Amino acid sequence: MTGAERLRSEAREAVTTLRWDRVVLPRPLNVIAVVVIVPALVVLVVGAVLVAGHDYGSALDERIEESLGAVRAGRAGFFPVVIALGNVASMVVLVVVVTAVCLAVGRPRIALLALFGPALTGVLTSIVLKPVVGRTLDGADSYPSGHTGAATALTLVVALLLASAVRATAARIVIVVVLPSVVAATMATALVVQNVHYPTDTVGGACTALVAVLTVALVIDRTAGQVLARRAGNAA
Repeated sequence: MTGAERLRSEAREAVTTLRWDRVVLPRPLNVIAVVVIVPALVVLVVGAVLVAGHDYGSALDERIEESLGAVRAGRAGFFPVVIALGNVASMVVLVVVVTAVCLAVGRPRIALLALFGPALTGVLTSIVLKPVVGRTLDGADSYPSGHTGAATALTLVVALLLASAVRATAARIVIVVVLPSVVAATMATALVVQNVHYPTDTVGGACTALVAVLTVALVIDRTAGQVLARRAGNAA
């Protein structure tokens, strides 16, 4: 056996010995995921239709921006740091770290989700939807927000990883709901306060992340389950 063949064999063995039986979305999170995907997709699409081609904020955007006036004055130094964490370079580093942690704690399915969930979110927000919707702020495409999408996507992955360590179903649901919501709201506030996005852009970004990450999670669980079932059948 050559050195290259030995490396391939060892890599294949390392992959097959991972705990692929551990699902990303245990019950009832898998059911909740399906329930969440549908309204999130509806909000995303309806929002896109309503703001398509606009270069101004809606009445709702204006009301939200007015309500953030006090925040705008009081947290000026904090929000640029938050926004920087949603930049592509920062997200790549964070994705690598989260993926490594998932593998280290024996959660290979969530590791795959950490790689593909935020990546799909980024493609949808920045490459697919922004040019199609054509809403702009200061000449730049703005709907949906890529920063909000990225932050929501990766935090949702982290929340699912944390939830996997908890036995109580109620606690799992709380973790998966609260953590991404807090991070998404923080990023959204930062973007609006810094005049980078309209408020409704951030809603679209968060909805994109929910649709992308939860869909990828369902696909990973289904695909991995089918592969394991085939292996069990072949072994028998």
